Amino acid sequence: CVQLISSDMKFVEEQELYKYMDEQGLMKVGDKFHTVSIIGGQSSGKSTLLNALFGTEFDTMDASKGRRQTTQGIWCSRAAKANMLVLDVEGTDGREKEDQKAFEGKSALFSLALTDVMMVNMWMHEVDHSAFTTSFPFT
Repeated sequence: CVQLISSDMKFVEEQELYKYMDEQGLMKVGDKFHTVSIIGGQSSGKSTLLNALFGTEFDTMDASKGRRQTTQGIWCSRAAKANMLVLDVEGTDGREKEDQKAFEGKSALFSLALTDVMMVNMWMHEVDHSAFTTSFPFT
């Protein structure tokens, strides 16, 4: 894995990213790879989900140490069995940052601009079920 953007919103050195992509064989395929990202609440299992789906090795939370922020900034990794770059985005609603809202918006927009598919990891109670039960009259 390589960090693309730090938690204080600074980009990684360009050469470091190129080196990682070259080591992973992505430079050889040119632009023939896809990009997937995930956003969602802090400690909601985003890194664990990416590791299970794509064979990546993002750091995950150790529950024995309590709930805490694991991913800081935006990290990327190559999928194990595909020409795919996977982005793991820092969780939202964290207590660790005062300027969290600014970073959340910028990181979500950055990820959306780069990715072919953006996954949104949500807790079930965050879904407004009433939106699915409202009937609309036909006129």
